[in-house]
Amino acid sequence: FFLFFFFSFSSIPLTRPPAPPKNLGRSQIIEAMTITMTEPAGQQQSSSPPPSGEEILVLYGSQTGNSESAAEQIQNLVPSRLLHPSPCRARCMQLDDFLEFENAKWTRLIIIVCSSYGVGQAPLGARKFREFCDAVLEEEQKQQHGNETNSDNNTDKEKKFLKGVRFALLGLGDSHYTTFFQNPTAIHDAMTAAGATRVGELGKADASGTGEMEQSKVIERWIEGIWDDLAKIIATEPPPSGQDLEGASEATRALCFKLFPEWKAASGNASANYYGVAALGGVMLSMAAYLFLTRI
Repeated sequence: FFLFFFFSFSSIPLTRPPAPPKNLGRSQIIEAMTITMTEPAGQQQSSSPPPSGEEILVLYGSQTGNSESAAEQIQNLVPSRLLHPSPCRARCMQLDDFLEFENAKWTRLIIIVCSSYGVGQAPLGARKFREFCDAVLEEEQKQQHGNETNSDNNTDKEKKFLKGVRFALLGLGDSHYTTFFQNPTAIHDAMTAAGATRVGELGKADASGTGEMEQSKVIERWIEGIWDDLAKIIATEPPPSGQDLEGASEATRALCFKLFPEWKAASGNASANYYGVAALGGVMLSMAAYLFLTRI
């Protein structure tokens, strides 16, 4: 009986567990709690189907919550502002979560909202992404010095691993500091160095701005003005092949594993632990079944 139940349960196909949940923004948590508390059971799902069009990722890093709020606003507006050929859908997450938990699965269109913190550093949720950007820029400098003595087209192609990715960037900061806009600049330069192409105007929302240049007004104008640029790309440009986007993800993950070797170790350990626990659970279940049957 023991062997029978062991092999029976251990032969059940297993699937890898999903990635850890992304960090939800404050407005998303409040919305989920509101739906749960106010709608009766069985009526919590919307009657209208979710958008089925192209997916757009909205990535952010935020220290005080301003960038996060702007990112969530953009996410909520995507289905109603990008309608053709079918309503687009959007997901919002921190830049670091995109690299670590989303496995850097690039989509054709990326919207980034990020600020500077301290002396030009990255804010919460974007510090690993900044290290990634710094590594890309450092590699570009090495390539430029190397190309002075050795022109290799293949090397140039390899460093353009984000070719086919389009990104819009809204940066926040405070011109009161001499390091104003350093972090958004590093992100912009790294994305372009890796082959990505910016869409629309580079947004600069200054916390020290006054009048029409007040930060909140600049953010609203940038959000309102970006939709035509995004819609034009969706309507007129063919999307990159899945192979190109997968290549971009693989190259990004490879660089991240060099920068953060614990990520690679954690990925392997998580998979091994899952299957180990599953096998142990099968053994315990078979033993329980055996003891139960022997008592009948």
